[in-house]
Amino acid sequence: MTRISKGGLLAVAMGAVLAFPATAQTVALGTTEGGATGQIATAIASVVSASGELQVRPQVSANTSQYIPLVNAGRLEFGIANYPQTWYAIDGSGMSDVANPNLRVVAALFPFQAGIVAAESKGVTGFSDLAGLNVPRFPDGSLGDYIVRMALNAGGLTYADVTEVPIANFPRMYDAIKQGQTDISIATIGSKPTYDLEAALGDIQFIPFDEDAAPLLAEVLPGTYLREIAANEELPGLDSATRVFAYDYLLFAHKDVSDDIVTRMAKAMYEGAEELKATSPLWAEYDPATIGKPLELEYHPAAAAFYQSVATN
Repeated sequence: MTRISKGGLLAVAMGAVLAFPATAQTVALGTTEGGATGQIATAIASVVSASGELQVRPQVSANTSQYIPLVNAGRLEFGIANYPQTWYAIDGSGMSDVANPNLRVVAALFPFQAGIVAAESKGVTGFSDLAGLNVPRFPDGSLGDYIVRMALNAGGLTYADVTEVPIANFPRMYDAIKQGQTDISIATIGSKPTYDLEAALGDIQFIPFDEDAAPLLAEVLPGTYLREIAANEELPGLDSATRVFAYDYLLFAHKDVSDDIVTRMAKAMYEGAEELKATSPLWAEYDPATIGKPLELEYHPAAAAFYQSVATN
């Protein structure tokens, strides 16, 4: 599979922008800087813009909680986030102090497969081995906090059993483990940070979740489930088979974004599957036939109508 570097994606996106007519509709896509979310946004912006349907400009924030309210308020047309964050944001519970009822799903992108990685040299083979190690301590109620607590619980541990290292966001988390300040990191299979971590630390490995951890995961993070991942020497952290957690990644919009714009976005995402898959291994399981699959969350009416139309043709 051909992988396009971040710089290459930005070049493609810039080329698409320059090729657009002056009257092309420009929309904003809320995202974070770096990490898997940043990669996803860059891929969407480049592929959708190149399609000629819309000109998409990523709008970068430090974390998801900063741009979700902007989409809810109609200041940004689109945003991307994982299923648990989106669920809590709409509901106004868990990771979100305030409900964001104006969010509507545009596309279910793909299973977001993630876990906890450590350098193989640390000898961590299970979550109980984290006792006494340096662990990222994200702000209470953040996604990072939920995932780290979930991982510690899987090993029968709490923050009291480890050394907490204050971490503000995911980019800082990656820097901390590279600098030896922490011993573990949250990571997504196939994401750019996993390649960066392996380059800095040597071989890394995802720590496997026990099979009976599934109910705990779903309770803490709605829509989360476990997935068995085969060993893959081409992907960092998978020298051995492992079991990680997964949830769908979602593209959403403000409920009042016009039907025309949402239809154009859905159409570009539906027709651009091969181009999206070529951007990185993150998109390996992207399937246009399932981006409108039933969810507990509400779709934008225009997106639902588009997926129904292509399913019946």
